[in-house]
Amino acid sequence: MLIECPECAHSVSDRASACPQCGFPIAEHVQQAAQREQEQQDLATRSVAGRTDCPKCEARGFVMASFENDQGETREGFTWCDRCGHSGRVALAKSSRGFWAVTDDQVDAFLAGEIGESDGATYIGDESPPPRYPDRAAEADAKRGQAD
Repeated sequence: MLIECPECAHSVSDRASACPQCGFPIAEHVQQAAQREQEQQDLATRSVAGRTDCPKCEARGFVMASFENDQGETREGFTWCDRCGHSGRVALAKSSRGFWAVTDDQVDAFLAGEIGESDGATYIGDESPPPRYPDRAAEADAKRGQAD
């Protein structure tokens, strides 16, 4: 397909590595434009899809940690997971790219595009994985709903 070179307005193939008229890097420009379009599509399709296992603690609610005492000795132990607040669950968000695990306090920022994968949202794949452990709170809520 022919496109207009952003530098000199010469018609050039979108498969060209550079504009034959001015040398502008067409391939790089086309790749960046496609990436921007994909990012805009991802942002426009973000929504909350429920709950999922916390990727940091693998739905356990706690993680292994190293502790150092006053004598400088290190030992291994457990500490509560700071991402899920020791519940083992976080928000599940979806977009055109797939599914994301997002801490509850960052869901709104993720949906608005203010944070991404490096800021607390974890990409978990094209499909939502099944939970590792049953969600006891959801089961209790369902039982209460049936009793009403």
